[in-house]
Amino acid sequence: MNPAVEISVVIPVLQGDDSWQELLPDLSAFPESTEFLFVSNGPQPAGWEESLQGSSVRPRCSWQQSAIGRAVQMNQGAALARQPFLLFLHADSRLPLESVAQLIKSLQAAPGAVHYFNLQFQEQSFFLMQLNRWGVWFRSHCLGMPFGDQGLCLQRDSFFALGGFDESAPYGEDHLLVWKARQQGIRLHCTGADITTSARKYRERGWLKVTLTHLWLTACQAMPQFFLLIKERFRSWFHRRAQSPSS
Repeated sequence: MNPAVEISVVIPVLQGDDSWQELLPDLSAFPESTEFLFVSNGPQPAGWEESLQGSSVRPRCSWQQSAIGRAVQMNQGAALARQPFLLFLHADSRLPLESVAQLIKSLQAAPGAVHYFNLQFQEQSFFLMQLNRWGVWFRSHCLGMPFGDQGLCLQRDSFFALGGFDESAPYGEDHLLVWKARQQGIRLHCTGADITTSARKYRERGWLKVTLTHLWLTACQAMPQFFLLIKERFRSWFHRRAQSPSS
C-alpha cells in the first residue's frame, strides 16, 4: 500500500448501537497513516477502552460526540479530519483486507472521483437478499446512485466544496451528496471490491416492506436531482459552445 494515500475514516454511531465493536478488527487493514473518527450523539461508551485494548489502531481512534443525526455526525467528523481523503463508513459495515487494498489502488487511479464498494449482505444465502444485491449493483453502476452503506470515499476538499451532507434532509443525505457530485462533474468510481452490511432491518421489518419503501423514497429524491443534473449538463454544453471560436 502506498503510504501517500492518507485517509480519515468517519464512522457515525447511533447512541446505544454497539455494532462498531465488530468493525474494529477490519480497521487494522488500513495504512498506518489512517485515522478513525467515531462520531456519536452519545458519550464515549463504557466499553470503549476495553474494546480497543491490544488493538494496533487504538492510538488512531477517537470518539467524538455531536448532535443526533447521521448527516450532522458525518459533517462533524469531516471537520475534525486531518487527512486529504475521507471515507464515510457505517458502523455495521465489514471490510475485508483485500477491499481496503483495492480502495487504495482506486484512490491512486482516480483521486478526484467519488469511490464506492459493491454491496453484499451478511445474510447473503437468503435469495431475496441476493435480489437486493443485484439491485444495488444496477443502481450504482447503471444509474450512478451508490449509497452510504457502500462506503463513499472522496477528497476532503471536494467534500467541503460540495457543501458536505445536507443536515436538513429528512433522509438520503448520502444519496444527495452523490447527486451534487455528479452535477458538479465529479465522476463515480467503483473500487471493484466488496463491502458487507447487515440485513437486520429486512429481517425485523420485512423484506417486501423495506425494499418497497426504499424504492419509493429513492425515486422521490432522485427525480428532482436528475432534472437538476440535466439542467447543469445543458448549461455546461451551452457555455462551451459560447466559448468556442465561431467556424
